[in-house]
Amino acid sequence: MLRLSDFAGRVLREDDLDDLGRPTGAVIEEAIDEGRTEEAKTLARNLIHEWKGLHDLYCDWVWDMLTRIGRKFGEGEVYAMLRATQETWMMKRTWKGFRKMSVERQVTLTTEMMRAHRCGPRQEGDVEVLEDADRYTIVMDPCGSGGRMRRGDPMDGTPSRLGPPYNFGSTQEAHWWSWGRKDVPYYCVHCALNEILPIEWGGAPLWVTDFDPDHAKPCRWHFYKKPELIPAEYWTRLGKEKPAQFDDA
Repeated sequence: MLRLSDFAGRVLREDDLDDLGRPTGAVIEEAIDEGRTEEAKTLARNLIHEWKGLHDLYCDWVWDMLTRIGRKFGEGEVYAMLRATQETWMMKRTWKGFRKMSVERQVTLTTEMMRAHRCGPRQEGDVEVLEDADRYTIVMDPCGSGGRMRRGDPMDGTPSRLGPPYNFGSTQEAHWWSWGRKDVPYYCVHCALNEILPIEWGGAPLWVTDFDPDHAKPCRWHFYKKPELIPAEYWTRLGKEKPAQFDDA
């Protein structure tokens, strides 16, 4: 039998053991079919919080591990570790798939991913999608990983991961692989690799990150409608040149 209780400011399922392992989506469908609409709404509103603990744990853990790599072996090894993992199955799979899609479909899929990434001040997947003449922009205020960790987590009552008790690290020098910036959280460097690798494979990034050093500001991902419209600065900040084939002159 389904039982709901208040736990740490949210709803927790405390069902009988035979029901406890049933997916909440299936429980919601059953409640709707049986006319228990208020119960279904309550479950739906709290569904995203079911994976908050695991989601946030892994984000914090990755940044902690990258920090320890940088402090023990030098921050060049942070780049090496990120590259070694992202250039194989992870980013390569995205690059191959996105190249077959329209930019509009890329934006749609990425927005879905960012909703699941618990973006927004309520950590419920709130993002804003904008369109300009030359590009689409996904605005995350904050994103569910780097942004949340940099700001701190008001839902959990925990502080910024840049200070105690976490003291997670950022680039101590400006590197070409950190957009030519210092003080980029080691976790956020993977977004620079998301640009570097597609440039190396196909000449142009799939999207570019508008990283703001002020963690109170939102993070933006820009998807340009054609590679020719991407400003050359998005290559030069990574120590590269915009290929002539993408020259919009």
